[in-house]
Amino acid sequence: MSLVDTRMTPTEVDARATAPARADVAVAIVGTSHAGSLDPVLEAAERGLAAYAPGRSGIILLADQSGPTGEVLVGEALGDSSRVRRLSVASDGQRTGPRATRHQLLKLVFESAAGLGSKALAVVDANFSTIEPAAIGRLLGPVLDNRADYVGPYYARPGFSGAITGGIVYPFTRALYGRRLRFPAGSEFACSIRFVQAVSADVSWVGAGDGGRIGTDLWLVHRALTGGFRLSESVVGTRPSLAGDEDTELSAILARVLGGLFIEAERNVQIWQRIRGSEAVTLIGTPGDATQTPPAIDLAKTTSAFRLGLEHLMPVWASVLPPSTLHELRKLWRRGPAEFQLPDPIWARIVYDFAIGFHGRVMTREHLLSAFTPLYLGWLASYATEMAGADLARCESRLEELCARFEIEKPYLISRWRWPDRFSP
Repeated sequence: MSLVDTRMTPTEVDARATAPARADVAVAIVGTSHAGSLDPVLEAAERGLAAYAPGRSGIILLADQSGPTGEVLVGEALGDSSRVRRLSVASDGQRTGPRATRHQLLKLVFESAAGLGSKALAVVDANFSTIEPAAIGRLLGPVLDNRADYVGPYYARPGFSGAITGGIVYPFTRALYGRRLRFPAGSEFACSIRFVQAVSADVSWVGAGDGGRIGTDLWLVHRALTGGFRLSESVVGTRPSLAGDEDTELSAILARVLGGLFIEAERNVQIWQRIRGSEAVTLIGTPGDATQTPPAIDLAKTTSAFRLGLEHLMPVWASVLPPSTLHELRKLWRRGPAEFQLPDPIWARIVYDFAIGFHGRVMTREHLLSAFTPLYLGWLASYATEMAGADLARCESRLEELCARFEIEKPYLISRWRWPDRFSP
């Protein structure tokens, strides 16, 4: 069966005659599927609804990014294809044009779920071909049981994959907002109608797509962290690589991540400056071992990139980082890959100092964020050296130590943010 894009506007839905007009539970499959990845996700969604939302009417919302000429093929994976509702966005009403953004599609998903009267909504990436029905059930469960408004994902990440999340996003958001969501801005999540309505009414939702996929997901999780919502997280399995992301170059990814984090820090300053420490959120399921081969880290390449940064970016760094931090960075110049170690307190303050420099506009924000990449590679080299041969449990324990240090150093961030002139580099 083929469901073909009918050039809809962002608020129009392909409502097939056989599709239900109301649905208690919705599972949205969002993104661009690749080479046979869609059927397993559709099957998992259907089985998940049947097994974990019994007695409730359910629907699958298929929101693809294939563009106005795209076609989605739904094969024999579904027992009841009438439960699929196709959502699509036409940017200009023409047969050609750019593919829809994640921001546009999620906005359409939220509007559709609200229009269907859905009490719970789960969102899954279209390329997550290994997701199990039980994972969808674990996402929906806390919402259906009225125990959570937002359920984040808990992934099994092999080795050093997800290092940007582990080294920056998780410790930064945990320290600022006091909640231990291990994978902020994951592509998979579930939410209540209360969360859907609040997000849809938020005026900043209009500009949330400016940061691409990463910026959209960061915007959503910050609404969950700062809106007084009940939070949970659920085990969903091994995180797939997201083919088709708009940026694959490291500096561009870092710029989007840091930009999203720092913009939210500005927006929510009155909230996070009052928070001390952090508390866990309920985890549904038991984390398993990663099934993917971990990526290799070229220590010679990463340390070389850091040294190039020391050589060429010191004037930029000096406008953001205090002399004590610059001194610690210079000490790493002569250390070989095996002895390369960037202490946690220094790393936490580097991230905080860049947040302060971003807020103070010490230079153009694009220039500032681009200068961060060698510093991140220096941290990555340090972390990879220390964790060589470590299993997943040890890596997670080590990241917990890093998060604790970000929390300890948070008064430094607050002081520099409030009185920048007193702490000028």
